Amino acid sequence: MDAIKLKNSCICGNTLPYAECCGLFQAPPAEGGDASDRAAFRHDLHELFMYLFPLRNLYQVYWERLSEEEYPHHLLMADADYGRAMMANFFWDYSVQFSDARPILRAARDIEEKNLRLANDFRQWSLSPFWLWYVIEADNRHAYIRMADSDRTRRIEHGGELPEPGRYFAGRILSYRGKEQVHPALLVFSEGAATVLPDRLRGICKALGIKSGSGLRPDVQCEEWRRHGSLLLSLWREMTYDARVGIPSRTVSSPHSFHLPAPERWNTARQLQEGGAVPTGRNRFELRYRALTLARLEAGTSGLQVTLLDEAYRPYVFHWLGDHLGMASGSSPGGDRMESAPPAPGDWKAWARAAHDLLNGETPMEASLHDFGRRRLRVLLEELPLKEAELTALQRQLGL
Repeated sequence: MDAIKLKNSCICGNTLPYAECCGLFQAPPAEGGDASDRAAFRHDLHELFMYLFPLRNLYQVYWERLSEEEYPHHLLMADADYGRAMMANFFWDYSVQFSDARPILRAARDIEEKNLRLANDFRQWSLSPFWLWYVIEADNRHAYIRMADSDRTRRIEHGGELPEPGRYFAGRILSYRGKEQVHPALLVFSEGAATVLPDRLRGICKALGIKSGSGLRPDVQCEEWRRHGSLLLSLWREMTYDARVGIPSRTVSSPHSFHLPAPERWNTARQLQEGGAVPTGRNRFELRYRALTLARLEAGTSGLQVTLLDEAYRPYVFHWLGDHLGMASGSSPGGDRMESAPPAPGDWKAWARAAHDLLNGETPMEASLHDFGRRRLRVLLEELPLKEAELTALQRQLGL
């Protein structure tokens, strides 16, 4: 998901339409006492997002910084949970200076004369760390939780986002009208992660040089505050995506393509679709885990062409194919692996549809769809022996 698509998504930063997400809380809730506390909280959170929405242009700087990391963040921004948490991490933690220049504090200052209580809430919310929490007890409205590195129990309200008791999640707890609410940008860890998360959290605390998230102060520990959310996001990515599909190299390399014998084309395409592969064209599919594309599949008359997005995904992809197409799972024979041949010089149409190392294994047409790819693509275009007219035509074709 690129910056333009994210900017056009819901104001909270996920991939859902506004009307299906924060738009549900646009109007103030009817008076109803305790029953309307969560709705009132979401309405006021909606008001904060509305103040922050014009500042979303500022996160281009954040995006530029992320593009320097090895991790291809844009591949996961289509995950609504990850997109919302990434945006919340920016507005809550990235601008860490304890001053009115911080986005949430600027919003509090702007509305102070109109709504002092809400301005005070905004200021207090800006102090909430993105941290690891353990669910002790929960129903569909309330829960008892504790910080993973603390014995203190806290009673919170939620909107159904929390996992069942005994599970961990990364999120923010915001004080609101004498009660505590869970921010909807939370990341749930898998059930099997409970045995290793306490040790991993101690490693995060050691890396930050702190004892606990409860003592993390943005006015004193600015650099630690900037880093803690990113470390928890990284931990969730590792344990949610990488633990299931493998740890990609995160380096630029050509996709690994190979051919597998398969049944007749129509039947193969039908089986792929029934198994959950995402259609991208006639007899073409993508195999995804959550929001991450693992392989591109093309059903042909002689079999199935498989293109891995990273060599680490090979075991997962072959097990998936074995489960859904009856093929042998495991690694493919070494002789079946093929690298796609480069296009003939001057054949720019074919070039735009061929994978390139400098584009992280993507084709120019695919790279042109997101920010990271466009930056790599511009560098690649500068190295091509193109006449000015050819370069202009190619840039127009790629939407640059």
